[in-house]
Parts: sequence; structure tokens; C-alpha cells
Amino acid sequence: MADQPDRRGFLKVATCALGGGLGLVVAAPVLRFVIDPATQTTVTTPSEPIDLGPAERFHGDQPTRVEIVAPMIKDGWTSARDVVLGAAWIQQKGDKLVAFSAVCPHLGCGVGYDGAQFQCPCHDSKFARADGAAQSGPSKRGLDPLDLKVVDGRVKLTWASFKLDQAERELA
Repeated sequence: MADQPDRRGFLKVATCALGGGLGLVVAAPVLRFVIDPATQTTVTTPSEPIDLGPAERFHGDQPTRVEIVAPMIKDGWTSARDVVLGAAWIQQKGDKLVAFSAVCPHLGCGVGYDGAQFQCPCHDSKFARADGAAQSGPSKRGLDPLDLKVVDGRVKLTWASFKLDQAERELA
């Protein structure tokens, strides 16, 4: 009779240990399932520059508007080919080519060119042709420049999206 409480104590401890072990076995995959997406890149954009064609296409007096098409975009469930990311204005500046995003830095409308300057039709922001600087309107900064290189006679552009309606240029 004196060893009866010890057996009950042992069974209590053994039951708790077994239950706790089973709880950990079940909780570990559930916890990993919940936390894992936060550590993964679920949406991808092209990390390599996008080929826009021969450089001769962009030489001339006027800027050329080009749609930027990603060869492949992946998200958590699907992948899509030939996705339009946006547009860019490419122009010759001296002996090199420069590119500006055709997305208005104010609220994201498409920026056009009226023959003398870049202009946003939504809120009438105007940008200088030479450097994309804001000239008038509500835009807090000029057009966003995009990285552009000419490699073996082909124009390669690295697409970037920027946060809207702020004076500082910050990647989105």
C-alpha cells in the first residue's frame, strides 16, 4: 500500500510526457506550415535585365515608349509567361541611352509625351524631357529612372517599381 502513490505519480508523469510528446509531434508540422510562407519569396519578378531589342531602335530625336514584358513571373501557386510589368520611356541623351518609368510617381497613372515634355493626364503633372524632373503638378518627385545598359548592341533594362506619392525614391 505504501508504494501505491508512487505508481500513481509515475503514471501521471508518464501520461503527461506521452501527451506532451504527441502534442509536439502534431504541433511541429502545423507550426512549420504556418511560419514557412513568411520565410519564402512567393512572388518573383525578373532579376535579369530584360532585352528590349537593338539599340538603333532608340536613336533619334524623340523618346520611344516601350512596354516592359517579363518572360516569366511566379507566385505561390502559378507561373505566367510574357507578363506586362509596365512601360518605360527610352531616349538618347548625348551618346548614351537613358530610361524613365512611364508610371507617374504621384499616383501611378501612365505618363505620355506631348512632343516637348512628359505629362501625366490624371492630375496634369509635367516632367522635363531631358532628365524627367518634375516641373509642375502634384507629383512630389520626377520620373523614376530605370537601369539601362547596351550589351552587344542590344538594350537591356532592369525593371523596378517605386513607392508612389512620396518625395524620396524608394523601391516598392
